Amino acid sequence: MRDFVAAIHPGRFGPWKETTVGELADDLLTYGVHDRDLPDHQGVIRAGDVRDGRVMANRPDGVATAITRKTRAVLKEGDLVVVLVRRVGDAALVTRQHAGWIATRSVGIVRAKDPRTTPWLRIWFRTPFAQSWIGRHVSAHVEPTLSLDALKKMQVWVPPREQIDKLCELVALIEAKTDLNRQIAAGAVAVADACHASWARHRASWTSCTFGTVARAVTGKSSPGASPEDSETDITWVAPADVLGTTMPYVGHAEHQGPAEPSAVCEPGTLLVASRPDGARTAITLVPAAPRRGVLAVRPADPEDRWWLLHELRSRSDEIPGIAQGRSAREITGRAFARLGVAWPGPDVRRQFHTVAEPLHARARAALDENRTLAELLDVLLRGVSSSTRRS
Repeated sequence: MRDFVAAIHPGRFGPWKETTVGELADDLLTYGVHDRDLPDHQGVIRAGDVRDGRVMANRPDGVATAITRKTRAVLKEGDLVVVLVRRVGDAALVTRQHAGWIATRSVGIVRAKDPRTTPWLRIWFRTPFAQSWIGRHVSAHVEPTLSLDALKKMQVWVPPREQIDKLCELVALIEAKTDLNRQIAAGAVAVADACHASWARHRASWTSCTFGTVARAVTGKSSPGASPEDSETDITWVAPADVLGTTMPYVGHAEHQGPAEPSAVCEPGTLLVASRPDGARTAITLVPAAPRRGVLAVRPADPEDRWWLLHELRSRSDEIPGIAQGRSAREITGRAFARLGVAWPGPDVRRQFHTVAEPLHARARAALDENRTLAELLDVLLRGVSSSTRRS
């Protein structure tokens, strides 16, 4: 913690220098090529591939028109790629894996002679100071866009080299631990999925019934809210996007909260199901929550069956949209779900699975809880960087 505090203290390493992105990008500052010019023989990085400070593209992707001319949009290791459309300001360093790939027009490319410059800019773009600057300079005729000219003029404060190294080291440690926790959580859930699949090989000998005999399902309401005087505390409102957008099968405090009718609130341990044409997602509530329209709340008859039911529904994610209403396959009624058939194991199997799955999910949740703490720590660091600019 002492190193953490020292890293963001402006007086220990010396004064910070005020400059611009254009001055720092002393080797190259440009953006990528139009989609019509994409090659068929090189990897392509689009704005959607730059997320959470990383380039997420894993394979070459392009159209059939090869580039025969030289282009400045070919990326080099150490370049900073910056999203210029929609999620403006998201930035990532180009690693050896993506060197030689092509960036599209929605991505800015920053290249500097000093190897410390782009790692620092990657941190700087995430600070409240930089985010506020971006918010004031984007144009939004159709969607938020930052022009290359505006990017060149973006104000940047640069600490001394030793302090840059310390800040980059701290951010790298936080990100590495966060990635490890994500892998731990995903691995724990994958093991539970595999255990369920192993037991489910014997489903031919189990009782055939419907979900309605082993669980109770109700659909969410268009507006689960109540007047403030009817509810003492705000409740998490869960929309379909909150379930479909989860990478792990848990729903905690969602973005939207407000008062809710007691009858609309689901207790922790309720399964929430949301559907779309390419499959359904199921997540378990960690806090009291009120499902909105398009979300099905499923309560097992026996609370200890929640883990078996969760993994049963996860294993049938491709099947569930078949019972949904509408062309978008997003409306699942409690009645349709109750009629869906299921092979239900005996109590001994369900009890054994609960014994295995409970600690696995506890480990996954512990890793994700630690990531929330790490995110708060990173936020403190970034706010400290912003405040350091005012003290320099």
